[in-house]
Amino acid sequence: MNLLPEQYVERSKNKARSNRVSIAIIMTLCAVAAVATHSRILMNSSVEHLAISQSRANSALELEVDATSLELKKARLETFINRYNNEKTVFAMGDIVATITNMLPDSFTLEDISLDIVQTEKGEAISGRLAGFAATDETIASLVSALQSQDPFAFVSMDYSKSRTIRGQRAREFRVSFLIDLESDWEVSRLVVVGGVE
Repeated sequence: MNLLPEQYVERSKNKARSNRVSIAIIMTLCAVAAVATHSRILMNSSVEHLAISQSRANSALELEVDATSLELKKARLETFINRYNNEKTVFAMGDIVATITNMLPDSFTLEDISLDIVQTEKGEAISGRLAGFAATDETIASLVSALQSQDPFAFVSMDYSKSRTIRGQRAREFRVSFLIDLESDWEVSRLVVVGGVE
């Protein structure tokens, strides 16, 4: 038997109902917060994994580009080696350049040297050209004379000599041509002499 007035009974029921609703709301909010936190952690982890995957993908692309570049270099090198092995005419280019260098007077400046294989009536030969500038025509003539007296140079000639100003100084620009017979035996220098030191 309940002796409380009806209004107190109803108020107690409402309060109990409000408490249950409040507890349900709090539990729902806690669940939502937990789900949101978990989703945030998963998203951060996914972003980190994505960044790592992108970095690995970029590294893989760089390696692929490097591998392609190395393949191209290898192919060019193999082409050069095959061309060199199939070349019928092989001559000591460095020794020829050393011989020419040893013959140049100190006052000479060489700007261009050209050595090309050509066909002559006797067979294959090297057509050579030297270009640069010197102090005087006399020094150019001395080089021409030295080349004429030195094997394997033949048909040495001065193509031209003309005036030129180098850093405010008068000089003579020149070009000298020569021919080297590849069908004959000859020897060339193997050392370059610079300032009296080999």
